[in-house]
This record gives sequence, C-alpha cells and structure tokens, in this order.
Amino acid sequence: MAVLIPACREADLDPAAGMCTEVIWIPQPSLLPELPVEDAQAIGASIALLWATAFAFRLIRKQLQQS
Repeated sequence: MAVLIPACREADLDPAAGMCTEVIWIPQPSLLPELPVEDAQAIGASIALLWATAFAFRLIRKQLQQS
C-alpha cells in the first residue's frame, strides 16, 4: 500500500500568498527504487554464484597447500 503525501503543482502555487490553490496527493518517494521480483532473484542468484565460486577456490587452495 502506497503512502500518499500532499504536493502542489508549480502552476497552482501562489507565490504572493505562499499558498497552494489546489493540493494534489502523490505517492511518497522512496530512498530505494522499486525492484521487480525477477530482478531481485537475479541479484540473489549472482551473489550466491559468487559465494560458491569463492568457496570452491578456497577448497582448491587448501588442497594445494596440504599436498
């Protein structure tokens, strides 16, 4: 559910009075952009692949040091 906040279009702003003649309601901007589920899954899979690759190299390095 989006949180709505009051805003004023530049055309509706009365600079002499410092008032807005017609208030509009817009969704509250977020610090983070919206992320579709597919993009989040792709990012998660990339991170998991990176961790798995690092783990594999660590195991290979241990095997080489032991022999």
